[in-house]
Amino acid sequence: MSLGFPQKGLRTLILLAASMMALTCTSCSHKTEDPHADAKTPESSVRIVKVSDDLTKKFGLQTDVVKTREVTIPLMLTGRIEPDLQKEVDVGTRVAGRITKIFVDPGTTVKKGQIIALIDSREITEIQTDLIEAEASLRIAEIAEERERHVYEEQIQRPTTLIEARAVFNEQKVVLELSESEFQRMQGLVKDKIVATKDFLASKAGLATAKVNYEKAKATLEREEKLYKNRAMLKREYHIAQAEADRARNAVLSFKQRLVFLGCDKPMIERVIKNKQIDGTIEVSTPIHGVVNYHDIAVGELVRPEIALFSVSDTSTVLLQVDLPEADLRSVKRGQQVQIRVPSYPAKVFTGTINYIGVKVNQTTRTVPIKARLDNKEGILRNNMFADIQLEGEEQTVLSCPKDSLQEHGDEKVVFVKHKDGFEERRVRVGFQGEKYVQVLSGLQEGDVVATQGSLMLKTEISYQN
Repeated sequence: MSLGFPQKGLRTLILLAASMMALTCTSCSHKTEDPHADAKTPESSVRIVKVSDDLTKKFGLQTDVVKTREVTIPLMLTGRIEPDLQKEVDVGTRVAGRITKIFVDPGTTVKKGQIIALIDSREITEIQTDLIEAEASLRIAEIAEERERHVYEEQIQRPTTLIEARAVFNEQKVVLELSESEFQRMQGLVKDKIVATKDFLASKAGLATAKVNYEKAKATLEREEKLYKNRAMLKREYHIAQAEADRARNAVLSFKQRLVFLGCDKPMIERVIKNKQIDGTIEVSTPIHGVVNYHDIAVGELVRPEIALFSVSDTSTVLLQVDLPEADLRSVKRGQQVQIRVPSYPAKVFTGTINYIGVKVNQTTRTVPIKARLDNKEGILRNNMFADIQLEGEEQTVLSCPKDSLQEHGDEKVVFVKHKDGFEERRVRVGFQGEKYVQVLSGLQEGDVVATQGSLMLKTEISYQN
């Protein structure tokens, strides 16, 4: 039955409809394509290494299976190298003075206690003068103390002075009595003109001398008796002498301590006391081992206590500070080892230990500071260097293959998949890398067996075959 179309036109419409149906079917076939189609290499471009048993032994080939595993995502952060705690110090002086000598330059390695500069200080000379005067006062006070101690001990334990005073008194009393008797005898004889006047005068003078000596001996005896009876007075005099000596000792000790505090060493102080010679030189020494970072002074320059003269750093260990995102806090703990790289030495891996995790979250950046201590005996790491730190992140269940199976082919990654005829070279795309395994994005399927150890030799072998 015709609908008014010519026979030839009808055939044309049928052919157009058939063509449209063919295109639709082709389109449908593309939409249902296998999602792992890109994992298959066209037969024309497949490269296979045929591996015999002898070659397997020669290469030491080992394999592993591509499968879904839990792989830890590495966490890469950037931080900054900074000095270790208490290992960078500013070296100064506690006194004002003038620089007279500088022994080091920037970059000089110094040891703890090494003298690095000398300063002449007027303040030091004044204190040393006071010290010499205090030493002289101390010697006088110690002599007085010793004398009073001797008197006190003699009077209390063995009253030698009292005994001597009593003996002298008795002796003078006898002498006085003899002198009086002699004078009276001479007085009678002179009246009778039996003796010469000069002999009478001599006896009179002797009597006067005897009376004077007697009175002195009597006064001394009375004093000693009084002192012996009043022991409290002797003790008081002794204690006063002790207090004076202690005060003098404290004054000397105070001046010595001030000199030590200001930078004088003990041998220098002893020389000042012994030789009575003023020396206002102060030695500036470094409190740590390390390297002199800088000094901003010159010989002849006046310096003050508030100004740092040198900076010294011990770089045998350094710290890396990193701002860790708050969400990754559960991934780190103190004592955890981390790997670190710096742009200056990209091929070198430094191993560090996390020794500090901050207790506060930065409200702006939502990060927590962490620090890792690094060994730096070679002196490679410098303050303020940028460095990358690798931490273990969260675990994810992903399709993965061993890192050892990956090889480079130009700009692409390839693996060698076990094939019935040997090992097939397979191009792959990978994602993040864990410690042993790497995420597979395309090119491999669950259950594929890939070469690990010996895969480099397979790459070399296939290069020779082509």
